[in-house]
Order: sequence, then structure tokens, then C-alpha cells
Amino acid sequence: MLIIVVLSLLSNKIISQTNEIINPKGKWFFGAEFGLNTITSLHPNHKNSIQGGMLVEYYFSKYFSLSGRVKYFKTGVSNYYNSDKGFFNGEVISIPLNINFEYDITNRLSGSLKIGLAANQEIKSDYYYPLSEKTNYSTFYGTFNPGIGINYYLTPKTTLYMNYEVYILGNDRDKNEGGFNLLPNSPNNNLLNIGIKHNFKK
Repeated sequence: MLIIVVLSLLSNKIISQTNEIINPKGKWFFGAEFGLNTITSLHPNHKNSIQGGMLVEYYFSKYFSLSGRVKYFKTGVSNYYNSDKGFFNGEVISIPLNINFEYDITNRLSGSLKIGLAANQEIKSDYYYPLSEKTNYSTFYGTFNPGIGINYYLTPKTTLYMNYEVYILGNDRDKNEGGFNLLPNSPNNNLLNIGIKHNFKK
């Protein structure tokens, strides 16, 4: 709701623009985003921090686009079944690649869904495990990266957006304790992004 309030306070120039239906097909957009990062794989208390990144996006139709980003955020893992095992704190540079679908809400406002994969490289890996536990996990791993959001076209070339995304199903940091486990105990993050993107072509 915050972004809707902000958009309602835009200048008269923006408000007075034509109500044309905007079609970004065939255009490249470049942008930046920042927001809140919640590390959901730290149990029992999740941990919050600030994250940010850069974006490039190409629309191959009015409703579909491909995007690539470079993101920085903190992450971590604690043992779900045995808190005595310790925990892991890290920081990553992540490169998410997504297919995005946009659907019209109004002439300038659209909703969006995305799905993709992210390649993650740890730039900090601190393990607080007992000496007997394995800590040589790979610092490079992939995660599943779906999300949902909204976009507001200030002009046909400039868009404000807000979205919510998750990074899950990375490399397992634990032995399989506590029975049969379908999902890995991996670094999992939920990110809330607020960003702006622009098409620079005249």
C-alpha cells in the first residue's frame, strides 16, 4: 500500500499525462532496487537486514519479459532439529534470471508474476559449528526464485515497481537428522524490493 500512496502524490505533470495503454515490447530497461531481506532459514528467530541490486530487463512482448539482476544480501542457516549443532552466517552476490509475466490492472498499473533461478556466490561464510561438524560446503550454489509484484509506469520509459520474492532450495547445510526430509536445510531468504527502471533509448 505504501507505493500506492507515494504514487498518488506525484506531480501534476505525471497525473496530466495521456491515458494511453503502454506497450514496452522490444524495449530494454535498466534499473536499481533495494529493500528488506528476511533470512527465514535461521531458527527459531528470523533475521532482517537491508539488501539491494541492479537490474536489466528486455520485453519480448507486451506481457512477457526476461530479466537479469545482480543482488547483494546476507543469509544464514541454523539446524532445524538440533540447535546445539550451531549456525551459519554468510553474505552472497546473487544473479537471479527470471521470466516475468505482467497483467494490466489500469492503463499505467500492472501486476507481475515471475519465476526463475539464481546463481549465488558466498563472499562471506562464517560457521559456528562444533569442531566435529562439516563446514566445507560449496560457496557457489543455485536457488529457486519465484516472486510477485506491481509496476507503475510514470512514463512509457520509466517504471516504479515493488515486488516480493523468495530464494529457496539451495545446498543443504545439515545432515539429515530428525527423519526423512524432502526439503534441504539451505540458505533461504525472502526479499521485499522497491525499485525504478528506465528505457534510455530515444
